[in-house]
Amino acid sequence: MRTRLRVFGVYSLSAVDLFASAMGAFIIITIILMPDYQKEVRLEGHLAYLEALAQRSDARLDESELGVERLMVALSAAQTRHQELEAEEAILASEVQTRDAQLQAALHEPPPPPPTTEEGPETTPTQWVTFRFLGLQTEQTRFVLLVDMNKYLAEHRTLVTDTVSRALDSLQPGMEFGVIGFQQLDAGPQYHHWPAAGELARVSGASRRQAMQFVNGLADRFDGGSPMLGAFEQAFATPAGAVILLSDGLPNPVFNRDLPPRSLAQAITVANRGDVEIHTVTIGDYFKYQGTVAFMETLARANSGGFLALAQ
Repeated sequence: MRTRLRVFGVYSLSAVDLFASAMGAFIIITIILMPDYQKEVRLEGHLAYLEALAQRSDARLDESELGVERLMVALSAAQTRHQELEAEEAILASEVQTRDAQLQAALHEPPPPPPTTEEGPETTPTQWVTFRFLGLQTEQTRFVLLVDMNKYLAEHRTLVTDTVSRALDSLQPGMEFGVIGFQQLDAGPQYHHWPAAGELARVSGASRRQAMQFVNGLADRFDGGSPMLGAFEQAFATPAGAVILLSDGLPNPVFNRDLPPRSLAQAITVANRGDVEIHTVTIGDYFKYQGTVAFMETLARANSGGFLALAQ
């Protein structure tokens, strides 16, 4: 008897046809979507590049801003140094003029008189110099009298008030003026203004009397030191075209940012950005201390002002 051969197939023809159709559909869909996929990949690459470019741009912008800031700081420092050099030049010029005047005076000084045995009456030398605005050769019409009230001027308070009185009497109608007293006390620097801070009063009989009452009220309050740098800052804040400093000319560096007299004169000159005239009047025993005359005269000459000295 003949045996029938049996063939066992895992997949039928219909299953193979189904898989082939699915594979074909997948291939067709893949081919269709391939350009979009490539575009997405390229887009992601572009976005990454743009982000990197933006980061580099931000970094360069930060560097540019830092560079600009550094340049501004350098420019400000250069301007300050330029002002300091100008002040130093003015101070050196004033010192040269002083030395030249001393040399000329020495060359033309008359010989001393021959000795005599006759005794005459004793005479007391005087260093009195009349203080007048016109004597200071100023064309300004707005003034601030800056009155030093340190304790060493207490014994010269009468001379201070008399000097202020003479100054006020020399003012002409139409001018304006103010008075600022200054001193350094334990509580800090004190500035006494007449009229109010930053203001000036028009010259009149009434304003002169009120100003003198104010100054007489300061006469019993002389004490402490001299915050001269701060006092000039107060004076420069007014519309005055000239500042008249009445002082013994011995500013304490402790109360003036630790600046010695020469550096203090330079700092005041640098702070004087409005080209305000500074006239100085040394009051007291100025002949005992050479530095008082040097500081006051240097400060005046460096700021287009005049220098005078008064002693009792």
